[in-house]
Amino acid sequence: MENRAVVDTNIWVSHVIGGKFYDLAKIALDYHVVYLYSLPLISEIKEVLSREKFTKYDIDIEEFMNLFLSISLFTHTESMFKGCPDPKDNFLFDLAIQGKANYLVSGDKRVLNTPLDNKTLKVITLTAFKEDLKQNSISLSSVGLP
Repeated sequence: MENRAVVDTNIWVSHVIGGKFYDLAKIALDYHVVYLYSLPLISEIKEVLSREKFTKYDIDIEEFMNLFLSISLFTHTESMFKGCPDPKDNFLFDLAIQGKANYLVSGDKRVLNTPLDNKTLKVITLTAFKEDLKQNSISLSSVGLP
C-alpha cells in the first residue's frame, strides 16, 4: 500500500544542510512513501536553500532537486485552503488535501496546530511520521529485502 506525504520545506532544508537527505529517501523506499510536491513547494525550497545564510553549507541545489524529484510526485494544486494561522503555509494543505496525502509532515507549530475537517490527513512531526509508518506498515527490510 502506498503512503502519500507532503513534507514541509523546513524538514527538507534541515535534512539537506545536515547531510541527511538519504534518510528521507530511505523512508520512501522502506515504507512505500511517495512524497508529493507542487510548484509552490519547489519554489519555496529553492528560495530557502539559496539564502545567504545557507551558502556556508556548499549545497548543490540542482543535484538536490534532481534527487528530490526522483522520489516525488508532482501534483497540480489550486489555492483553496485558508485555515493555516500562517497564510504562507496554506499551499501545504492544498497539496496534501488535493494530492490525497496520508501525512503532512512539519516542524512548524503553526502548521501542526492548524485545525482540519479532513479526517484522513495526519498533520504530524517527522518523529511521529516515522513512528506511525513503523507501526502501520511492513518495511521492505523487515521481510528480508535490502
